[in-house]
Amino acid sequence: MIDFKRLIGQFVVSSGWRPGPRQWVSDRIGDWQLGRHPALPAMQLVGAEDRPVGWLIGYPISEAGTLLTDGACVRVPAPALRSEAELEEFIYAFGGRFAVVMLGAHLRFYVDPYGSLSALYCAHQRIIASTPNLIPYDEASRDRVDLALAIGIPYTDGMYPLDMTPRYGVERVLPNHYLDLRAWRTVRHWPKRPLEAEASVEEAIADIASLVKRNIGAVVAATPTYLKLTAGWDSRMLLACSKEWAPRLELFTAEIGDEGAATDCDTARRIAKRLGLRHRVLPREQARDEDLEEWMFRIGYSTSEQRGWRAVTMYKRLPGGHAVLAGNAGEIARAYYWNDADAETTEITPERLVAHCDCPLEEEPLQRARAWLDSVPTRNAFDILDLFMIEQDVGGWASVVQYAECDPGFAIFPLCHRGIVERMLALPASYRRMGRMAQDIIAREWPALLDWPVNRPIGATRILFRMKRAIKKARLT
Repeated sequence: MIDFKRLIGQFVVSSGWRPGPRQWVSDRIGDWQLGRHPALPAMQLVGAEDRPVGWLIGYPISEAGTLLTDGACVRVPAPALRSEAELEEFIYAFGGRFAVVMLGAHLRFYVDPYGSLSALYCAHQRIIASTPNLIPYDEASRDRVDLALAIGIPYTDGMYPLDMTPRYGVERVLPNHYLDLRAWRTVRHWPKRPLEAEASVEEAIADIASLVKRNIGAVVAATPTYLKLTAGWDSRMLLACSKEWAPRLELFTAEIGDEGAATDCDTARRIAKRLGLRHRVLPREQARDEDLEEWMFRIGYSTSEQRGWRAVTMYKRLPGGHAVLAGNAGEIARAYYWNDADAETTEITPERLVAHCDCPLEEEPLQRARAWLDSVPTRNAFDILDLFMIEQDVGGWASVVQYAECDPGFAIFPLCHRGIVERMLALPASYRRMGRMAQDIIAREWPALLDWPVNRPIGATRILFRMKRAIKKARLT
């Protein structure tokens, strides 16, 4: 028996009458029903004469820099109801974490640019949901037991490749795709042609910083907000873009128990102390079995993230009801998937993509990777790898785990905006390979944050690590 109260911030959309969970909020438009956990906002989309034409679900941020609130009505411009291009321009003017159900002429389901309000669907049951747990089992939607065992979730960092999930007949809606609700199949809607030529770095950095600041400002104005500060580039970039609102943020860092976490905690403490910012360190704590199980239950065993999973009990010590600013997707601008030997003309093979997921090179995963490669309208290896980063690592991994880490609160990616994606992918390849975007945004917005090294221990922490390594080496010899 599913405890729907535990599926915080989740939803199900279905065609035809299906009784929703009694603990959830239920909305209907014609034959379509939206069921959602009470903590998940939804806004009704309306057209002419205030006629309902769909739902905007989640945490969308308007062009005016406002986080939309539960129960609001959002008017869809008349051209967007007639034209696919106008509709997608309307949808992707929003930032934040959201999904869109469009009814009427455009019968479609869209996810945000990173699929950060993660969704999957079962075509033969005509259901869209946030987790496999919300899709009933039948003979055609049983568990993929052999593949699950081969990937090793949750005891590895493996991922289901692309649109695959832990169940047959249940597919993921990837970023840059919509779900056609007539044919019940996904269609790539972006990009439809090779990506634009290289842009001015200075202009791109200014535009990206402006959009990130708009997203952050909208969240901080609406709700108490955490920022998980580490020693890395991405969280520091978010902090730089939060300078105007920094006194209202609460920073936190988790002592997970490895050298990376120790460096994170030490660096974050130093930054917060010098700049007078609120900061807490979550002390190391063994994860409770019931917390580990709930983490996986919330995402339906759809992926794994070892460090976050093992820290689940620690994260529960944070007071709920906050938004969490997460730095995911910054890797897109720093050649995260590129190898040193890669060039624009490098052939990207299905085997390379599937291997990246720590998934066996079996025929079905490879077939999915071939189909994905065929859908990408470019042969530029760098663009292919960056799109795979967006659709696999962000859409099929980072976005999925957000459902596990909310008590109740919600996570949001300030880098989630189509304009940011376009500008990151238009940065020159040489610049992306150097990984300079975060550094340049910090230099522009809050240069004092460059006074601390990135992902390197400082002072006594560095000496301690050297001593531990020396002792370990001496024992081995």
